[in-house]
Order: sequence, then structure tokens, then C-alpha cells
Amino acid sequence: MIDFSINLLAFFIVAIANFFVSWIYYSPFVPWFKAWQIGVGADINKTGMTEEDKKSMPRLMGGAVVASFLFSYGLQLIVHSVGATDFVSGAKVGFVLWFAFVLTHSLNTQFEGRKPVVLLINNGLYLLSYVIFGGIVALMRTVN
Repeated sequence: MIDFSINLLAFFIVAIANFFVSWIYYSPFVPWFKAWQIGVGADINKTGMTEEDKKSMPRLMGGAVVASFLFSYGLQLIVHSVGATDFVSGAKVGFVLWFAFVLTHSLNTQFEGRKPVVLLINNGLYLLSYVIFGGIVALMRTVN
């Protein structure tokens, strides 16, 4: 049976942390940023934002915030429903979710014509997020 109870503290911690970890993961400060830009077809010489970029920012950031909260909620539902109560069991649940759902859907994005390096970089973040945050959610299950 699905356990719809959530720990609000864990919900907000994971959602906010996921948003900022994702932001940092795709920032120009990481070594894989240029490879990711090339893989998605971005201009690597671009130094500023165009007016079009600026106009799309609220939609992009809003979508990222919503996605982070949905991720946090869904991860809690599954981790709690399988009864994970320690970091390792929560991390295992996160790994299985990533492997069975995220990776398989990511493999289907190859039809978009992006380079394989994008798949590797994106899934590095997804794997990290599901495993680490799955473990955190399991640990915080008993914290009120």
C-alpha cells in the first residue's frame, strides 16, 4: 500500500537542496559545463543573456522549483511506502528508482539528437539526487 504521509521538514530540505544542487551542477564552475553546452548545442562563447533568455527565466526557474518539490514528494512516497528507515536502504530505493525510471526515460531522449555526453552528465546529477536524497528521506522518516 502506498504511504501518503510525508515529513514536512524532509520535504522542504530535499526540495530546496535539490534545486540548489541542480543549479550548481549545471553552473559554469563545474568541469563538465563546456562539454554539456556543446552536447546541447549551446554557444560556448556566449557571455551574457539575451532579452529572450531573460524573458524565459521566470518560466525556467518556476519549472525547476515545481520539479524539485514534485521530486521531493514522490521520493518520500516511495521511500516511505517500501519501509526504508536508514540511509542505505533509502539510497538503494533511490538507486532503483533512478535505474528503472529515470535512466530508461533518459535513454529515450537520444532521439532528440543530443550528444551522449549530455546523457552521462544529466544522469550523473539524477543518480546523485535519487541516491543521496533517498537516503536522507529514509533517515528523516522518524524525525518530526
